[in-house]
Order: sequence, then structure tokens, then C-alpha cells
Amino acid sequence: MKKEVRIYELFAGIGSQFYALKKIAKNFQPISLGACEFYIDAIISYMIIHYGELTPETDFTKEEMHNLLKDFTFSSDSKNQVSKNYFLKIREDKLRKIFPYLYSFINMDYFNFKYKNSGERERENFTDIKQITKLPRNIDILKYSFPCQDLSQQGKQRGISPETRSGLLLEVERILKQNKDNLPKVLLLENVKALITKKFINDFEKWIDVLNELGYKSYYKVINSSDYGSAQNRERVFCVSFLGKHKKFEFPAKKETKNNNKLTRILKLSEIEEKTILELDQKIKFSKTKNGIFKAFIPNYTSFNSENYVYLPKGIGPTLTASGANSRLKFYYQNHKKVRYIDEIQSYQYMGFDKKVAKKVKETNLIPKNKMIFTCGNSISVEVLENLFLSILSSINIQKES
Repeated sequence: MKKEVRIYELFAGIGSQFYALKKIAKNFQPISLGACEFYIDAIISYMIIHYGELTPETDFTKEEMHNLLKDFTFSSDSKNQVSKNYFLKIREDKLRKIFPYLYSFINMDYFNFKYKNSGERERENFTDIKQITKLPRNIDILKYSFPCQDLSQQGKQRGISPETRSGLLLEVERILKQNKDNLPKVLLLENVKALITKKFINDFEKWIDVLNELGYKSYYKVINSSDYGSAQNRERVFCVSFLGKHKKFEFPAKKETKNNNKLTRILKLSEIEEKTILELDQKIKFSKTKNGIFKAFIPNYTSFNSENYVYLPKGIGPTLTASGANSRLKFYYQNHKKVRYIDEIQSYQYMGFDKKVAKKVKETNLIPKNKMIFTCGNSISVEVLENLFLSILSSINIQKES
């Protein structure tokens, strides 16, 4: 019988962690013990990616669906909680389509009924981290990549405090301290590089001290996803914390074989006429950055300099973000002299998801194109997670078959 590897995802997003764990599973069985997420589009995407498409709800009235959801904490923009009557304001036909995903996320009986899957391990999902008091038993890996809005260059850099979204890290501290007799074996954090810069390093070191007092030994490093086969240059800090004794941990070595034209394959030309945003007849001079990105500046395209950069669909691509200019990455196809945005399917592939997964989400017609790209920009590189999990599992004596 295969050994189980049990994961719990705080700030789950679209579930890149569980997805990556399943992709490397050969001699172990990945099990989700639960997740916490409040962003509606992320929850719907998560459920489609990991469990499949659902038919619209037909048994409940609109008011009954509203009553079942209204007391949970949901967000329509990933930042602010929706109003108590939010679901009453939604068109009934739309509510019937999204209700099954939202309610099956938070209610296991409904999940088993809709997905016809009584064999699924009982999960404990939440939409509000402040409501979590008791963790499931025997968590192998707890992921807690708290919101980066108040740390990143795109945000206001207000730091980690009870008043900020990034301050939700303090809720993770509370949860761990309330579960001292039931702590996860491994904690995994991913966040923007700013977390370990001069401005925030004191906050980060205080956090490491908290983990140390709880019995964790922590290792952290800035990792570039392009070093592990990703199509993009995505530098993020990862922190892995082990409870008690464990085999020596080392971050995975860089892959000698680079991404083998992965960016070109992802951004291959299709429907170019439909998706063209700009035609350029003048000669554009591209330069190659130290990270292998081919970029050029188009003067006078917009009044915002950051929006005036275009990239070639070869080598390594720039970081995809949830907001700002890098949420609208523009690529120039030289032979056609046309510029087009990265689309939602390509964004999923850019983050390491399979194309069929992206198509599955898109074909439900529940998540708009811009929201699919947004959730990808907030996600974690699957390629990095795969390699990181292999190193983590080796340190807790669970290894992938060679």
C-alpha cells in the first residue's frame, strides 16, 4: 500500500501545491486534508482543476442557495469581503452554476453528493483563516504563502501588521500556537523577494524565531523558476521549516537542461489576427537581459513607461503578475510584425499547468479571461514546487521512484 503524503493549503489559490504534489506522485498517495481560500474565482478554479466540472444546482431555490453561502467569508476581488446579500444580487442562472463549486468546497456532504465520491478523505476547508482553530491531524506539509500585497513593488509595501493583508501571517502564528500538540511536519512558504530585503527582513527574522520556538528548523532561499524548467523568470523566496529531527535538507539543484524552447512552444502563433493588439512596421531593437529575456521599448505606445515593453516569444519570459504591467505581458512576433498579449491558456502553461487543465477551466465559461490570468499571476510555479517537494519528501523519508 502506498504511503500517504498529506497536504493542507492555507491561502490555497488555484491549488498549485496540491497539483504539483500529484504530478510527482509515483510511490506515494497525495492527500488533501483541506484548504483555506476566500476568493470566489480561485475557489471555482481550484475545484475544477482538482475535482472536475459540475452541473448547475437544480434542487435549491435562489434564496436557499443564498442562505447556505451568506455566512461564509467570500471575496469577489481577492481583497475585500462580499456583502451579506451578494449572492442575492447575482443572476439566478449564474448562481446556479457557481453554487455547486463554492458549496462543495465548504461542505463535504454536498461535495460527496455532487462529485459522487464517497471515498474522498474528509477534508476541512475554510474561507476565513480567522475561523481556523484546530488543524487536521497528521499533516505532512502545510503551505502558508500569505498575501504579498503589502510587501511587493505592486502593492503599498505597508509590511506585516494586523491591519494589512500580509498581516494574515499573524493568523498562521496563532493557528500553530493553538496546535502545539498537533503541528505539521513541514511548513512551506513562498512569497516575493521583498520579504527578505532590508525593509522587511526584521519581520521575517522574527517569524523564523517564532518557528524556532515551536520546534522548527527553517531554510530559506530565493529561487528562480527558470532554473527548474519554467518558461519564465520568476524569482521568489521559499522557506521550508521542518519540525524536530529530519534528514539533511538542501534546496534542489538547478536543472542542467534548461527549458528547451518551452516559451516558444507555449506562445506558438495561433489566431494571430484575432488577438493582435498592435502592428509594428518600424524595426524594433531587442536586447537580451542577464536572465535571458529578450525585451524592447516601444516609445509613445502609452504614457506609462512600464506598459511600453514588449518581449520576444523565445528564451525566457518575464514574470507574470496578478496586477500591473506584468499582468498584461506583450509578445512580438517578428515574422508577422504583430504584438499580442499572453492569453489565459498560455498563462496557465506559463505557470507550469498542463494545457488541458487550463482548457477545462476555460470551457466552463465561469472564470473570465482576465480572472484566469489574475489567478495565475497569484499562483506558484509548478516546476519549482515539483522539485522542492522531491527534496522535502526525501528529508522526511518519502522519495519519488527513480
